[in-house]
Parts: sequence; structure tokens; C-alpha cells
Amino acid sequence: MKLLNSNIFASAVMMFDLLLVVLFLGACSGGDSVANGTGSDAGEAELANSIVVTSPSGAPLARGMARLWGMNEDSMELEWSDTLDNDGRLKFASSLSGQHLLESRSGDSLSVMRWVDFGKQPSQTLAAAASVSLKGVITNRGVAVAGATVTILDKSVKTAADGSFAFDALPEGVHYAFVEGDFGKFSYQMQTGLENAGTTNNIDIADSIFTVVEDFEKWSSRQTMLGKSFGEGWWFICTDSLQGGKSSSPNIASKDILVTGAEAKNGSSLHIKFTIDPDFEGGYGVAGFSIGGDFDRSETPAFYDLRKTTAISFDAKGEGEMFLQITRRSDKGEREYHATKGMSLGSEWMHFTFTAKDFGTEFTAVNSLNFVVNKDAEIYLDNIRFDGISPSMWPSLGMDF
Repeated sequence: MKLLNSNIFASAVMMFDLLLVVLFLGACSGGDSVANGTGSDAGEAELANSIVVTSPSGAPLARGMARLWGMNEDSMELEWSDTLDNDGRLKFASSLSGQHLLESRSGDSLSVMRWVDFGKQPSQTLAAAASVSLKGVITNRGVAVAGATVTILDKSVKTAADGSFAFDALPEGVHYAFVEGDFGKFSYQMQTGLENAGTTNNIDIADSIFTVVEDFEKWSSRQTMLGKSFGEGWWFICTDSLQGGKSSSPNIASKDILVTGAEAKNGSSLHIKFTIDPDFEGGYGVAGFSIGGDFDRSETPAFYDLRKTTAISFDAKGEGEMFLQITRRSDKGEREYHATKGMSLGSEWMHFTFTAKDFGTEFTAVNSLNFVVNKDAEIYLDNIRFDGISPSMWPSLGMDF
């Protein structure tokens, strides 16, 4: 179904795309990306790309270690390793293609990692930071899982009797962890910097495989969890005020946009109150995020093939009615909007699940996911997921046109 006037909303989205480019250019670019290659033995003609790794002060990370990891369905595979030169530089042959995780470190004290789409990103500089810890708890249908093996990069630990585990000396950011036990082996995204009971990586293996898009536990950058790994993935909030209406909403950068404690589902949750202008035809409010890059840019994949997704699901509560909408690229390269029927929000948290049938289209070439209202509404959101997709599948789902 078409939820909004497509011309009005298309104009809003394109205007906001431009705003995002301006507002977040430093955060998107930041000089942090990597280069191509397979080793340092190739001829100089092949070594067109390189990476420079620095310390937090900007000095070269001389003689530091660098490794390239590839993602398998049930593990991370070390594909290549070498040592930075005295200038902190590592040259790569231009023949390497596809997405890989680049990790660089100096002992256990300084480290950095970045997913790289080889062939798309030129030579660049990465800044290492202090290595950090990662903590979490593994449960099965709410019951602690003891003795499960959790693996991140080349490190493995076992869960304690209460299901807890901890890693030290990891690069800061979002990691792909593999959890193995009597239940099988699954991959999950886990974040560093979640250090207390309210904001710990809590994984319940009762569900089938899923990829967490956002859980709002560490949202200071206003990027989705996937965006923190692969770049882009920016959240935005907009209303018909872009077209002259008088609808209002909180600013995306507001410190009060996250709630904790009794109001939250887990740890922290997103809270947005929309006031919609009743006199403006087609009035609306939108909170959404790009799944990859901007619709009209190609530095990173802007579209993802999500046809293996069995459902898009999330937790929500509040007041009023909300619609879930996706934007996707048509076969002609045009922007399309597809929305579910409205869902009524209540005072208690509910889990909502929508399949491709609910949108009336396939989940292919998906660019963004939007939570939309056309009347006054108060929305609480948490635990947005792509069900049926394992995080280990994600690097292969980006689409180029």
C-alpha cells in the first residue's frame, strides 16, 4: 500500500539525504577506511593501494601487525597477515576483491578494525585506539547457558555458570561473535563498551537466526549497529515541515531521545513523540534509517538483497498508530515505497513481526526502513531485527547497480 503522497515523501527523503550528507560527512568519511591487497610480495605496479595505521596521537604505528579476515557461515577465517613498515604503512595488491575485515594492532594495547569493500575504497588512514573489553550473557529461552564457547577473531572463551563471558584486548566497535554449544552454532553482533547489567550483550539463542539492526544500547553516533561495522546506516527523523507543514518531532541529536529504566524494553530504548499538523494535507512524521549508503551514492552498497529475511521484527509500545515502510530500488532504478497496514500501539511492550507479504513486495534492493505516522503519536522502539538472516551472511548481501 502507499502510505504517503509519494511526491511529498520522496522530496522529503531526498532533502534529508542531502542534509545527512552535510551533517554526517565527517562521521561517514572520517578518513577511516582501508585498501586492497593480498600481501607485500607483489610487484610495485600491483601495489596501487595502501593503508596507514597511526597511534591516537597521529604517529605511525610502526611495525604493528595487520591481518585480513574473511567471514564464513560459522567462523571468521584468517586469510592473510603482515607487519606495518616503519611509517605504519601496509601495501596491498590490487587483485583482492570483496569484503574483508582488516584488523591492526600493536600488542594488546592499541588496535583498530574496519570492514573493507576492496575495489571500492582507495588508500587511506586508520587511527588505532586503546584496546577494550567486551562482556555479555548467553541464555536459552531465558535460562543461563554454561560452558558455551564464544569466539571473536582468534580469541575464544567459555560462558560461566550464569551464562556470562568477557573478552579483553579487542579493537573497539561491533564484533561478529560465534556462539557454539549443544544448541548448535550461531553468529551474533556484539558491541564493546557495554559494561553493566543494563547494557550488556544479552543473547538469547531460543530464536532462529537473526541479525540485530539496532538495540539502542550504544547509539551516540546515531548509526545503526550494522552501520557501525560497514559504514553509513544513519538514523534520521523528519516531518512535513520540510514541505511547509507544521508537524513537529524531537531532534535526532536530542539527549532525551533515549529512555532507560522502567520505560525501556532492555537497557535503553528510542522514544519519539510526533505532533502532526492536522491542516496540512498529507502530514507525516518519520523516524528511519538507511540500511547501507545513500540511495544515489555508490561509495558503499546502498541496497541490500534481503529476500532470505523471513521477517522484519521489533519491540514497540506507545500511543497512536504507526506504519512500517521500506524504500527499495525498482528494476528501472527508481525509488519505491512499500508500507504495512497500521499497527496500534499500547502501554505495554509488544513484539511486531512483518513479512514481505505484509509490504506487498519482495525484500530485494532495500535501501531504508522507516517508522511512519500520519497522526499524533508517541513511539517507543527497541530490538529491531532482520529474522532469518545470520550476521555472517551480511557481507554478501550488498548490491551494486
